[in-house]
Amino acid sequence: MQPLIDEAREQTMPIVIHASEPVGHDYPGKGRVTPDMLYKLALNFPEARLVFAHWGGGLPFYGLMPEVPDLIKNVFFDTAASPFLYKEEIFRSVTNIIGYDRVVLGTDFPLLDQNRVIRQLINACISDDAKEAILYKNGLNILGISG
Repeated sequence: MQPLIDEAREQTMPIVIHASEPVGHDYPGKGRVTPDMLYKLALNFPEARLVFAHWGGGLPFYGLMPEVPDLIKNVFFDTAASPFLYKEEIFRSVTNIIGYDRVVLGTDFPLLDQNRVIRQLINACISDDAKEAILYKNGLNILGISG
């Protein structure tokens, strides 16, 4: 992984990794990359800018453990397929645990129309600042774009 991490860092690009939750319903495309694997990746490559899809398979919830937040500080979590996986409370829960600055909009388009995820975000009980950050500001930050 080190050559990939080095190149991504040189290009100021994040590495996006598909994640799946180890519990819950089965569905086509549910993978085997689970929070424990993602945690080890973040731990081994603290200099990498990582985006874990599908809320990192639930990894943000481990942010309630005292040692986890510092070890995943280089990680962002996308909202892809949220309506298929979680109730809209996921936005409030995760932003309360790890902060809204670590969540980025993802949709899983074309599997899921982006408006469905955006509607779920808009209806979530989080601040307007948090919604704006998740919709686009955090994405700009991940890509190293100011403005």
